[in-house]
This record gives sequence, structure tokens and C-alpha cells, in this order.
Amino acid sequence: MTKLQKQYLIKAPLIAGAFIICTGIGNPLRADEAEDMYYTRGMRADSKVLFEENRKRGDADAALYLGRLSMLEYDFPAAQKHYSEYRTLKKKARQTVDPVIEDEEAALREGKILFDRVRELAVIDEVEVDKDTFYKYLRLPLTAGRVVDASTLPIEKDGVQIGPTGYISESGDIIMWSAEDEESGLMRIFEANVLTDGTLSDPVMTPEFLGNGGDAINPFLSADGTTLYYVSNGEGSMGGYDIFMATRDPQTGEYLQPVNLGIPFNSYGDEYLLAIDEENGVGWWATDRHYLPDDKIVLYLFEWTGDRKNIDASDEEKRKRSRLDNIRDTWMPISNYGADGDEDEEDEEADTSDEEEGAIDPQAIARKYEALAAEIRKIQPGQKPRREECRIPLGKGKYIYSADDVKGNTQKALVDEYVVRNRNYEKKVKELAMMRKEYAKHGSSELGSRITVAEKEVQKEHLEMVNLLSRLYKSLGTE
Repeated sequence: MTKLQKQYLIKAPLIAGAFIICTGIGNPLRADEAEDMYYTRGMRADSKVLFEENRKRGDADAALYLGRLSMLEYDFPAAQKHYSEYRTLKKKARQTVDPVIEDEEAALREGKILFDRVRELAVIDEVEVDKDTFYKYLRLPLTAGRVVDASTLPIEKDGVQIGPTGYISESGDIIMWSAEDEESGLMRIFEANVLTDGTLSDPVMTPEFLGNGGDAINPFLSADGTTLYYVSNGEGSMGGYDIFMATRDPQTGEYLQPVNLGIPFNSYGDEYLLAIDEENGVGWWATDRHYLPDDKIVLYLFEWTGDRKNIDASDEEKRKRSRLDNIRDTWMPISNYGADGDEDEEDEEADTSDEEEGAIDPQAIARKYEALAAEIRKIQPGQKPRREECRIPLGKGKYIYSADDVKGNTQKALVDEYVVRNRNYEKKVKELAMMRKEYAKHGSSELGSRITVAEKEVQKEHLEMVNLLSRLYKSLGTE
């Protein structure tokens, strides 16, 4: 059931009284039954014909339904036309306009803004899963962290409403979850550190503006800790729970204004979660955008590069890719389409075997994504946090955390030496900072001399670490 059904359709008087649509075959069809037809595969066209017939007879509620169905198809000009006609027909019949139309038209305006910037995205796999336990089906490697049932986190739960899912970082030292804020009554996202003795630091509540006046739930934090993904039904959403992204300063921890991730991530169905696997260059998102049983949702696996590229194509091509009726529609690069959304004639006539001319082979693209999806399915979720003694970057979201992450004895020895030197370096940096602080209060020539010596030691230690990393990278073949 989509968010339009949840928020709007159940409020409309026509559901309670239900106007009747004539099917032309002797049996009347209730409007809500006709809507169910729309969400049944292969019956969308028939349901729209039924609504159209009643609209022509002057039924305002039929125009309202057509507006809603147009919204679900991202046909905003048609939706605006039907909503306007709904108001006109209600006025003509001297009937009261349902106040819900204000919310629907607001969702339409927001949708039009997002539709202007539909993101080019290759969706490589989809699976229908149980709504209550969808997080168990995420094939995330350890480097991406873990999405868990929030009720399993070591947090205070008595008398407090907790959001569905929580997040645990790769090392297990950061957890995030959502809970009801007693003051506002809204769901807010909280963060805490797991201390060395296993206890939690005092939870920190993220800024209220992340929810834009609504709830904020189901957090997921990027591997570097600077980007938070979550879902919110506040201002700026398309009508229900949308996926938002908020970045924060790594030094101060302060969040910037959140951004709606737009279409196709968001829809007029509720979104549940977005999680990024930087190690494999993919991401997951959960949604109920397609008509499914109330206890089911869809998990999409998509290619993730971190770079945003908007679709430059016809509205119909953008609608096709936004609806995700067939994920293979997203596999061909959008540049392979002309202004009318069809493949360019030059591409059709090109010799696809001539790779020097940059020809695109659809079968090669299909094999690529099918192979990637097969590899991701092999990932076993729910692994325990690995030993983390350092964080040596390898690129593409990968790191060395301890000697366990390398194979050769020489490499293991280099990592162990780096761990020791890094600890010593951090200790000297801390001591130097304390001496500088003391010097600012009670400066003396003796302390100044000690600071000079300490600065040279820190500089020397840093140079040793750089040289050590260089030797390690060479042994790994990354230089």
C-alpha cells in the first residue's frame, strides 16, 4: 500500500461511501476496487479507463483518483489537470472540496521539483522481503557496518518508542538509533559511543532540523562517519517517508541542512532505508513503492559511485526509469538515448563489435550487472566487528585495520610496527598540545625549550610513519 493510499485515500469520503464505476459488463466496480486493479500487473490501463469514463460523466472523485494515479506515474502535468478539474467539478456541483487536496497538491509541487533532477542510477537487483525483518536481507560487508533490529541495541528502552532499525559501525564503537523525543513527540536520531569497558557514552540527539518538522528514523552512517542517511516524513518529502542525506563536519560533528536524495530513490510509496557498501561500489534501499501485500517491501541493489549525474532525456524516459517497472530499463547509459527517449539512430546503425568507436553492447552490460549481483549475494551479513588497531587507507573505501587484514609476514610486521609508532605518535602529539596549553598560561624559557624538542620529536615520528606506510604500500603493490 502506497503512502498516498495510507495518508490520503483512507481519508477521502469516496472510500466510505465509495462511488460506483460501471464496468460495461453488467457488474458495478467500487472505486477502491478499481484502484486495486491499477496496482495489479497488466491491469493499469483498464483501471484508468474506468476512472476516465466516470470523470467524463462529471464525477469529481473520479478526477481526483486520476490525479492520484498520474502522480504515481510521475505525470505531473496530467495530475495538475485532474486536480484542477476535481476542484471545478466540486464547485459546479456546489459540493465541499476535500481538504486533503491541499496535501496532495503540495506533494505534487515537491514531486515536480525532484522530477526535474532525476538521478541516473543503475539498479542491478531486486528482491521482495518481509517488511518487519527486511534488514536481515541486506548483504553488507563488515566495512559498511551493520543494520540491526533497534530493540537489540544496549540502549534505554523502558517507556520510550524506538525506531525499527539501528546502526552499528564496523568497529562496533558507534551505534545510532531513533527514539521519540519527549519534548516534541517526534522521532529523533541518537548516537552514542561504545566505551572500552562495554558501557555507552551519554547519547547525543541529532539536530531537530534533520526531521524537517517530521520524524527521522532508520539511520545509516557512511564508513568515514561524515554522511548520515535516514528516512523522514517531514517537510520536503514527496508525501510520506523519503530518504534524506545529511553531511557533518568531521572536526566539530555539526550537521549541515539535509538533502532529499530525490528520484528514483524516493517515490510516492514509503522508503525505509538506504545503506552504502563502499567496498563493493553498491548500495541498498528498501521501499514499498510497488503494490505488494502489507507485510512485504522491495529491496533494490544499485551501483554506487558517489557522483551524482542527472538524467538528460525525455520526460517519458525519466518516468520509465523512475517507476522501476523493469530494472533493466536502468542498465543502458542515458547518453545512449535521444531527445525522444529512443535509442539514437547512430547507435542503432553502429557496428557494436567495433569497441574502438565506443559502441555499447547491451549484453555485456547485462553480464556485468548480473555477475556483480551474484557476487553481492554471496556476502554473509551479521559478521562480528573485526579487530581495529589502526586505519590505513587503501582507496575505494577499503582500509587496513590490523595485521589480520594482510597476508605476508613482511606486511604483517610492517602493520604491527605502524600500530606501535602510531600510538607513540598520538601520545607525543597529545603531550605537545598540553605543553603548549600550559605555555600559554605560564610561559617560561625552560618550557619553551621543551616544546621545541617535542616538536622535533613529533615531526621525526611523523616522517618515520610516512616512510613506513610507503614501504607497506610498495609491498602491497599499490605504488
